[in-house]
Amino acid sequence: MVVVITALACLLGVDATPTFAAAPFPNRPITLIVAFEAGGSTDISARLVARQLSEVLGQQVVVDNRPGAGGRLGTRRFSEAEPDGYTLLWGSGSTLTVSPVLYDDQQYVKELTPVSLGVTQPFLFAASTATGAKTLKDFIALAKAEPGKLNFASAGVGSSNHLLGEIFMAATGTELRHIPYKGGASARDAVAKNEAQLMDEVLSPLIGSIKAGQLQPLLITSDTRHPLFPNVPTAAEAGVPDLAMVGFFALLAPAKTPPDIVRTLNVAMKKALDEPSLRTALDRAGFDPAYSSPEDLQRRIEQGRARYGDIVVRRKIKIN
Repeated sequence: MVVVITALACLLGVDATPTFAAAPFPNRPITLIVAFEAGGSTDISARLVARQLSEVLGQQVVVDNRPGAGGRLGTRRFSEAEPDGYTLLWGSGSTLTVSPVLYDDQQYVKELTPVSLGVTQPFLFAASTATGAKTLKDFIALAKAEPGKLNFASAGVGSSNHLLGEIFMAATGTELRHIPYKGGASARDAVAKNEAQLMDEVLSPLIGSIKAGQLQPLLITSDTRHPLFPNVPTAAEAGVPDLAMVGFFALLAPAKTPPDIVRTLNVAMKKALDEPSLRTALDRAGFDPAYSSPEDLQRRIEQGRARYGDIVVRRKIKIN
């Protein structure tokens, strides 16, 4: 029968090769890479969004933490994934904007496919309560009394926390010793234990430690005070306007991901971020939901690289 049909097809000039419709995307679970340890701001926001994305897409979006080297190790492994939409990255602003500026071997980050902005959040500078500093002025006085003796913790060399610490020193005329950790959670714990005396981090992972009396907030980098901490001054109010900036987390796909898959994921992100339950959960964690087009996300990333590049030049930051 197959021979007869094939022969007939040939007589009629019809292609007898069987065709199969592509399976709808997604038809299996999606892995969402978080290039930082569990418990940090990247991880917290990723898990909240992944839960809602799973509902929207009808497939589980599973968070996979791959920490190390300030987010560079996990991002490198992600960049080598198949561009089929089943391995995605919840990228931090630092990974997307700082790493390509500081590291020659991180240029592949520029080739990743933007899908959508996810959330934004201001940074908070906080001191160990063991220092006794209640205000930014108090901390600056302590740091100037013992130049190079106090430590500031970051999520890793070349992270946005690191560069913000450099800006802090330039803006306040202080000299602190930088101690890099494997992620924001480890840096937070170090300051809570007074192994380091200062850190900056996006708001959400610091809320519990501040309320527990382990950390003393000094300033917030948003343009206005945050409702969770109305007594904490903004960078401008504290006299250090150079520190005014907002962190972000976004969804990205590997380079060369097909446009139709990117569109599907972008639409899913909008639906997820419009869901009232997710917006409430993000708000309680101190995040602001922030959907965008892929093009707008790309512009934000490029603007961030330009700003951090300027900081690197002015502060003569070199990575050994």
